[in-house]
Formats: sequence, C-alpha cells, structure tokens
Amino acid sequence: MNKYEVFVIAMAESESQRGHYVLILEEPISKRRIPIIVGTNEAQAIAIHLEGLQPSRPLTHDLCQTIIQQLGAKAKEVCIYQIQHDIFYAKLLLQGPKELLEIESRPSDAIALAVRMHCPLYVSDQVLEEAGYLLDEKGREKKSYAEYTLEELEELLSKVIAKEDYESAARLRSAIEKRKQS
Repeated sequence: MNKYEVFVIAMAESESQRGHYVLILEEPISKRRIPIIVGTNEAQAIAIHLEGLQPSRPLTHDLCQTIIQQLGAKAKEVCIYQIQHDIFYAKLLLQGPKELLEIESRPSDAIALAVRMHCPLYVSDQVLEEAGYLLDEKGREKKSYAEYTLEELEELLSKVIAKEDYESAARLRSAIEKRKQS
C-alpha cells in the first residue's frame, strides 16, 4: 500500500448531514482534497487544538494523549487506509516501549490525536483515488487529467517525480503523451 501525507486545511458545517462537520484533508503535491464527515465533538476537539485554544478542563482526546504518553508510547502516524461504502477506516500507530502497536480507530478520533501529538497523517492510494478531488483555478472540482492544460500536467509530473511517486508519474506521462498525440 502506498500512502500519501495529507494535512487538515479546512473544516465547515456539513450541508448534507445536519449536526456534523466536513473536514478537508489535502495532499500537497497533487493538491487533491479529501472530505471527511466528522461529528460535532471530534470537530470541536480538532478545531480547539488547531486554533491553539486551551479548554479549562481536558477533553477526551487530551486524556487519551496523556494516557499514551504516561504509558511511555509515542504516536508515530495515523493512516486512513480504506474507504468502503462511504465509510473511512483508520489506524493509529503507536511506538510503545517494546513494540509497535497498530490500533483501529475512527478517522476523526485518530486525526484529533494526530494534531495533538504532532504525528504525520497519511491516506492510502485507494482512499486518495476514490475520495480525492481536484479544484481548478476557479475553485471548481477537476475530475480527470483531461481537464488540465499540458503545462499543468507537466508541472504535476515534476512534483510527483520529486516525491518518487512513480505510479502516479506513469499515469501522468501516459496522459501527457495522449495529449501531445491529439
């Protein structure tokens, strides 16, 4: 499984699911974005930490962070590894004193811990392919390489090669060749 680092870039109230929020993750090389619906409590836990606010009492995710640290473990990474029937699945990897622990988690809880514990957040290639989307210069979603200019494709190719993502590079080269032949 290939994985790509992503970053939380935005959060807003969900228009499709009342009482929930949409969390937007972005892969910085391809600029593909992944929307994930999260509950109010998880959205609040993520937002409070990202905004640098200090609640008067620890939230549940703060408690989990303290427990992990008191047990001598360190968060290594969070990986959203699968999407099935519009449900995302994630794992939290913890380096314990003696072994690496892989803990199944809801993505929202894993992200809330990741932002607190300053560990990288990844998505699998399957998640990026199935849930990721691109925006054009006017903020509209791009759905395929056909919607890119040749220059944009070549710039994207340079970025994925620099990241040593050779599978994406092969797909981009193919799209560029088709474009040049037409």
